[in-house]
Amino acid sequence: MESISYDHIDVGDKQNNAFIFIHGWQGNKDSFKSISKLLKIDNCRFYFPEGPYLIDKNEKKRSWAIQISDNRWETDLSKSLFIDFLENIVFKKFQSKNIFIMGFSQGAAVCLNFILSLKYSFGGIFPVAGFSRMTNIEIHKSQHNTPILIGHGKDDDIISVDESEKVYKQIKGICNNAELYIFNGKHKISLSYLRKVREYIY
Repeated sequence: MESISYDHIDVGDKQNNAFIFIHGWQGNKDSFKSISKLLKIDNCRFYFPEGPYLIDKNEKKRSWAIQISDNRWETDLSKSLFIDFLENIVFKKFQSKNIFIMGFSQGAAVCLNFILSLKYSFGGIFPVAGFSRMTNIEIHKSQHNTPILIGHGKDDDIISVDESEKVYKQIKGICNNAELYIFNGKHKISLSYLRKVREYIY
């Protein structure tokens, strides 16, 4: 059976928590490694899975979705492989409440449109510079108390900050611990956002 390709980095002598990074469009398993260092989280295993759809073979650019028509994107393979990755890799070592997930851009859309629908109570979900094309985001009842920190640069010229504001309006009435944090900057992850993420973990 096909599986997700991933790397991991262990920090500290004993890994109490897991932190999963979901890269954006044209990223790969190397995209978040520098960000993991900036988080400065001790005793943690950082996972770096990469999307199964190859966009550019020479540059190893990946995606979590592939376009099959003007308004349709295929994501079934990503979903099935990601569940397999969670159940057979991550959950073998960590309980869901000790697992934190950050997604950037397309990876944030994965958090909003897929991760929130899963039946597990995660330690925290951190979509940044993202969007959702769903009219109603599906949120499993097990995640109504999952801490969610939605981040977005106010001057983002790739994905408008309006997208995160719309998402926040959808989920704030369902999720008890949802927060929207708008930071100075464009289509990126700011240091101030990372500091707030650390506050959710410690």
